[in-house]
Amino acid sequence: MSAVTDVIVIFCTVPPKESPGLVRMLVEERLAACVNTVSVRSCYRWNGEVRDEEEHLLVLKTTQDRKDELIVAIKADHPYLVPEIIALPVLAGYLPYLEWVRRETTGDA
Repeated sequence: MSAVTDVIVIFCTVPPKESPGLVRMLVEERLAACVNTVSVRSCYRWNGEVRDEEEHLLVLKTTQDRKDELIVAIKADHPYLVPEIIALPVLAGYLPYLEWVRRETTGDA
């Protein structure tokens, strides 16, 4: 296992209809090396009312260097006024996988 890395994981929720196009664009543009799409149910308060919605949770693997560009791309293509975009550091991981994430997001693959 590798020590602290520049690889990060970003969580983002999107409506199910929107996720395939967004995911493909982020990977094609090398903003994310891999995106997992998980069906979830989200309960939240918005504009004074409680909502309960089906969503897709995107789990995006990328690097610190690509984070800002990735966030801009998500916001530009996202239907929500305030999309959930949360970045978490990867503290450790399997070194060959972490290296692959770096290569796929830099174009050195």
